[in-house]
Amino acid sequence: MIAVRYSLLCLCLLAAPALGQQAHTGKQNELIGGKLMFVGRMPGSIDAWVINDLKAWGRYKPTQDPEGVDLTMRAYAPETRTEYQMRNGIPQPREVKKKNHEPVMFTVTVTDWVTGQLLWQAEIIDRKPKRDEDLPPASDVKIRAGGFSGDQIAQAIVRELRKYVDHLASQPGSR
Repeated sequence: MIAVRYSLLCLCLLAAPALGQQAHTGKQNELIGGKLMFVGRMPGSIDAWVINDLKAWGRYKPTQDPEGVDLTMRAYAPETRTEYQMRNGIPQPREVKKKNHEPVMFTVTVTDWVTGQLLWQAEIIDRKPKRDEDLPPASDVKIRAGGFSGDQIAQAIVRELRKYVDHLASQPGSR
């Protein structure tokens, strides 16, 4: 009889946290629920500007320690493939020209630290911005930043991220 009581007590104690977790497993985007964001090194020391802009926004607490954060923001240089052509029996690198290719300076990604899932991405393009260009909020944007200084690029990155996060937060059932 005592063993049955202890068994029921153990089942109740184990079931309570499981039920609580099920109530909170709604498909909320981590961009809305995250608080601590790791900002990795970026070209031209843009990461310092991004950290300042994130602090001014106040939605995330930026850090340069990658452990235990909710989100990670990193920059990647574009991958280029080198093709070779033979000259006098010696392979020489050849420049590959692509049609309709915009020169990407670097790509900024925001991922969920736990799952590694890509949540937001921005390609920084080396072209002048178009007049009155207002990009719709999206998880994948192209930011034209030709002629921009480091702080202007950082402002554009945080502005586009902010538009997307605000758009997600305004969706019904996001909280």
